[in-house]
Amino acid sequence: MGTYMIDFSRRGIRHRPLSRRGLLRSALATGAGLSMSPVMRVWGAQQSSVPDRLLVTLQLDGGVDVTMLCDPKLNVSGEPKINHWADLSEIEQVGNIQYAPVGNNRSLFERYGSDMLVINGVDSQTNSHETGKLFNWTGANGEGQPSMSALFAAAQAPDQPLAYSVFGGLSRTAGIIGYNRFDDLSVLRGLTQPNVEPWSGEMKRWSSEIERAQQAVDKGSARMLNTNVSLREQQSLERFNSARESRKDLAALADLIPAEEDIVQREDFNAGGMLFSSNLKQQMQSALLVFQSGLGVAADLSLGGFDSHDENEPIQEALLSHLYEALNFFWDTAESLGLADRILLVIGSDFGRTNFINETNGKDHWPIGSYILMEQGAPWGDRVIGATDDLHFARAINPETLRESTTGIVMTPHHIHASIRDYLGLTQFANEAGFDTNVGVPLPLFDPFLST
Repeated sequence: MGTYMIDFSRRGIRHRPLSRRGLLRSALATGAGLSMSPVMRVWGAQQSSVPDRLLVTLQLDGGVDVTMLCDPKLNVSGEPKINHWADLSEIEQVGNIQYAPVGNNRSLFERYGSDMLVINGVDSQTNSHETGKLFNWTGANGEGQPSMSALFAAAQAPDQPLAYSVFGGLSRTAGIIGYNRFDDLSVLRGLTQPNVEPWSGEMKRWSSEIERAQQAVDKGSARMLNTNVSLREQQSLERFNSARESRKDLAALADLIPAEEDIVQREDFNAGGMLFSSNLKQQMQSALLVFQSGLGVAADLSLGGFDSHDENEPIQEALLSHLYEALNFFWDTAESLGLADRILLVIGSDFGRTNFINETNGKDHWPIGSYILMEQGAPWGDRVIGATDDLHFARAINPETLRESTTGIVMTPHHIHASIRDYLGLTQFANEAGFDTNVGVPLPLFDPFLST
């Protein structure tokens, strides 16, 4: 989409009939043009109520090595080495959760274990990054299904202008809701204050000029709706008008965005001889500010770098330590904003990493991985569901008792999504919207009395 400017002069606006192209030009000048962008869309109007629940997905892009986190493995005699850390250390445990004794894992599980559900032995059935991401975050290994976040936002807050915000990772809407993709808080600031120069804080135009431009857009839009337009054009105009009506809502978010010096900055760190750069904490800060404003209910976050074909353990340890620090920031900030007890955080990855170390000290792609679910005060916390054997092959479980069973099922992302949909009350909405919820049978993952 090109860049358009309305033709202003210090002597005022030239009044002339607005064509469709002219309407778009004026819209961009008055800050509503973002709603027409195919990538960053702002749909909706003022909401009548704020949903109680909030959903965040944290995508560990590249394939996290869960044998260095929540599904630890010792080396097996006669088999290729799985982990160097296992040469000198044993598996450790906090409550009911076992973990690998590397990095900040002990602190992670000591602080959050009681609010955490670990799901091991999930088979993504692929070694492909794209398919793995799609399967793990939509519950389907083919296109056409919405992501977990998109489905939740569409069901809970379809009219909120920032219902579904994407700060990183894979996103799919399947056409049920718009989404907004942000790189950092400065993008959010520009969205919420379209008439303010970002470098000076001054207005781009006189207030009187902006008001006249808005009036011209209102008249042009109303005239177009009263003409013989197609159904598609009418729907576009209605969404456009709805987005313009949400400007006051976005102003509420602008008031919450901190000063530049209080925005969390990108962090650089070395791992395995490589330099990594992460803005995960800023993603978290941004998502929580959107939630605090009452304009959104779902967000996707991501931390990349886990595709460790070389130097697996130094890279994974550094990234997992950064993850722990980021989780502390996330939950501490959420608590300070009064949001912590409303959030379900779902952590996952494309897949896992091989059950042996390759010739460059790395690990390659492996279909078996894990999820971690976190919720403050969760009655279902301090539990582990699913299992893998000593060589990290998934074991079957009984779908009713969740105990290991040779006649049971091997969990896939289908089952995890079906279960989370059921927990969040999304199953009926998904069925009525025509999305596949029957391939994966919901499992009693959230029954506090069941575990593997």
